[in-house]
Amino acid sequence: MKAAVLTAPKKIETRTFETPEITKETGLVRMLGSGICGTDKHVYTMGEIRLGLPGDIVKLPIIMGHENLGVIEAIGSEAAKKMVMEGPPLEVGERVYIAADIKCGQCYNCRNIYGFPWCLNHTSYGDVISCTKPPHLFGGYSEKMFILEHSDLFRVPKNLPNEIALLAEQMAVAYGSFGRGFQNPIAKEGYSPGDTVVIQGVGPLGLCNALMARMLGAGKIIAIDKSEYRLGLAEQLCSAESISLNEFPKQSDRISEVNTLTSGIGADTVVECTGDPGVISEGLDMLRIGGTYLVEGAFVEDADTRISPSRQVLAKNARIIGVSGMPHQAYGRVLKMMDSYRNIIPFEKMITHRFDVEDASKAIEVSMSPDSGKVALGSMN
Repeated sequence: MKAAVLTAPKKIETRTFETPEITKETGLVRMLGSGICGTDKHVYTMGEIRLGLPGDIVKLPIIMGHENLGVIEAIGSEAAKKMVMEGPPLEVGERVYIAADIKCGQCYNCRNIYGFPWCLNHTSYGDVISCTKPPHLFGGYSEKMFILEHSDLFRVPKNLPNEIALLAEQMAVAYGSFGRGFQNPIAKEGYSPGDTVVIQGVGPLGLCNALMARMLGAGKIIAIDKSEYRLGLAEQLCSAESISLNEFPKQSDRISEVNTLTSGIGADTVVECTGDPGVISEGLDMLRIGGTYLVEGAFVEDADTRISPSRQVLAKNARIIGVSGMPHQAYGRVLKMMDSYRNIIPFEKMITHRFDVEDASKAIEVSMSPDSGKVALGSMN
């Protein structure tokens, strides 16, 4: 079978591997599709990534792809029972979404921190497991993928199209982010239905957050981006209002526009999805007093940023939440949510380009274009 192997920064080769044998604790899926994430773009460009978890060092060569949807081709007797997150044991032929992170279940964090996979023995598909080691197929940019012990698999609802199910990983990030940002017992601290949400950057991650805000009852969604194409998607998918960097090139003008759109109060919730640490200060200035700032994209330390702890944090009683990953239960939850809303929200319009495994380099380059939404590898059928 074919797989796209990243051998060096910006160098991908199509290689052929033999079908691996499975044990009673492992499995094999035929890939339907794998989405391209901001993490993939960075690994492709730089050959490295740091997500702040143990074991997150990329060791080239790798098969990328951690947003993975597939059909079970083979599964061990124990794996069928242990990997399924809900319902009866898994069977050959079922569609599943594979959780990106693999946790040990035994370390301090696994035993004491609910939900998020901050395992001290963390590993994950598509970035930190080299394909030099058999059975090689540890990423979704391949025709088939090997499923390791301790993986979490989620059944895809029967009537949910593949094009929508593929969005589960990034929708799970948004689910976890809003879950952590929800209102606590102190009045109007944290997100609540009817709130105004500003999304900084509406690439695929930002669009998923906008979609999550819409499903969770946001009163107003304001999308900020330099891409008119992506702003158009946000308007089409979520009825978002737009602030274009082309129309408002100055930071002060964008902040002023948010104040205008919120009657001078500021946003209840701001979500950073740009990957640029430089927007953090701007996002804090857009918050109302007691507002919540969800930081999801700025995981790459290419540059420092400056904020005013006094003016932007203390004086505002700002609530700042860093979000790395998602609760491992979130995949199943968002698959159900998207299934419920699929006749109301055209999720599938987020996938704007598809490519075969042999064209992985081109696919990643297209995903970096401002005229793209979610880009996927795979046949999707």
